Amino acid sequence: MKNIIMVAAILPIMLTGKMAFAGKVEDVQSEVKKACGKDLSKDDALKQVKSLFLSCVPGDKVDVDGCKVSCLKSNSGAVVGQ
Repeated sequence: MKNIIMVAAILPIMLTGKMAFAGKVEDVQSEVKKACGKDLSKDDALKQVKSLFLSCVPGDKVDVDGCKVSCLKSNSGAVVGQ
């Protein structure tokens, strides 16, 4: 019974985690398509959200599967995680 309650409490958190990046995944896919002509799966694009939106410097290029894609972060003053 305790395990069921624990899973029920954690499940909404896990589901909202992927939904938080829903629009960003499509942005990554379209940017890679535009820059390199490659089709990126949703799972691979989800893995690239951090590098293209959170941890890059605006104006710099980020390597995505051997392809150079522009950083998608819009605010150069934003520092994530500090």
